[in-house]
Amino acid sequence: MTSRLPSALLLFSAIQGLAATFTIPAPSQPKANQVVEVTDASLDRTLSYVIATQTAQGVKLLPAQWDAQKEKLSFILPYQDSGKAFTGFATIGKPKSPVEVQALRGKDTIEVSEVGETARTIFRYQDTEILPTGVKELYRRGGFIHPIYTPEQTLVSDSFPSDHFHHHGIWMAWSHTSFQGRKPDFWNVHENTGRVAALGVDRVWSGPVEGGFTAKLRSLDTGSQPPVPVLDESWTVRCYAGGPNARANVFDVESTQKNIATDPLELTKHIYGGLGFRGRADWDAKAKLRFLTSEGVTDRLQGNGQRTRWFYFGGPADGQTVGVAILCHPDNLNAPQATRFNPTMPFVAYTPAHAGNTRIAPGAGFTQKFRFVVFSGEPDPLLLESYWQGFAGPASVTVK
Repeated sequence: MTSRLPSALLLFSAIQGLAATFTIPAPSQPKANQVVEVTDASLDRTLSYVIATQTAQGVKLLPAQWDAQKEKLSFILPYQDSGKAFTGFATIGKPKSPVEVQALRGKDTIEVSEVGETARTIFRYQDTEILPTGVKELYRRGGFIHPIYTPEQTLVSDSFPSDHFHHHGIWMAWSHTSFQGRKPDFWNVHENTGRVAALGVDRVWSGPVEGGFTAKLRSLDTGSQPPVPVLDESWTVRCYAGGPNARANVFDVESTQKNIATDPLELTKHIYGGLGFRGRADWDAKAKLRFLTSEGVTDRLQGNGQRTRWFYFGGPADGQTVGVAILCHPDNLNAPQATRFNPTMPFVAYTPAHAGNTRIAPGAGFTQKFRFVVFSGEPDPLLLESYWQGFAGPASVTVK
């Protein structure tokens, strides 16, 4: 590869104007779907860039995108094998077959799709609070992600299931807590001691590398009247372009919580509470569901309560296996976090409170980051580990 770089450099300098060279060192383990962020003063944020790299098949162009909030140029490195460095050139231009991840506001939801020669829905975020007909008012909820689809448009999630109306695709809430002498449960809303309110979406963006949004939520202690605001929460959700032959839909959910009360909130030890995922409605107790953890455990009961870097959860749909891998960032509270694999329901979770009590002082808070890899087909443990490596250890970039 080294001997072929000068010709590629000359080609792109002459035709489109080479701006900067990026070098990513060889990793010790394979990494998939690395989000590469680069800061370089020579890049003009008013222009469109691609990342050109030399491969055995010729020059390949990767889309790039400005992140206005971070003041960085970003691109996705789909795969980097162990022991192999990556060199790319940022040059003015656009990919031959451009796609865009679009996050569009609707009346009640944010719909995130990938649009190119064809369009496919990735998921929807429920912005406003809703309540199905015939369901008690206590269960009214917004601020969750559902429906969620594979690249082939097969549904993998459920919301407001009849056995647990408080389950919603991807959602977050704390269960067992202690606050001002009460025990608000923001998860089990039917107990009427706590709830999470959806406060709307602030910002929505689209682009050739990622599309997403930021949203506001608030945990309320409803055991006191009027309800006491306890935690303010912000979500930043980023969905990444996969292209026309995407093997998975990949997106991140980053949650930042802050105690806005005058008293501490204690998260007490429990088997669930934190991040939850509810699978398809037809994944009942009779369905042949699939489980796989980063530790190689495939047994549902054995994997429950295990501390893992990532886990996969899936089942049958449309004559094939579909599912989602949930990756837990190493900076998260009590990482690697413990799993919750419900023994009968299609419900799984990451539960930092499983490790013990956590005290959140007034004004204090923390951030948690999760990556979701949604796909059809059998789970490959080596590939899923490479996704986690790409998420947990983002590329370090040298600009020449």
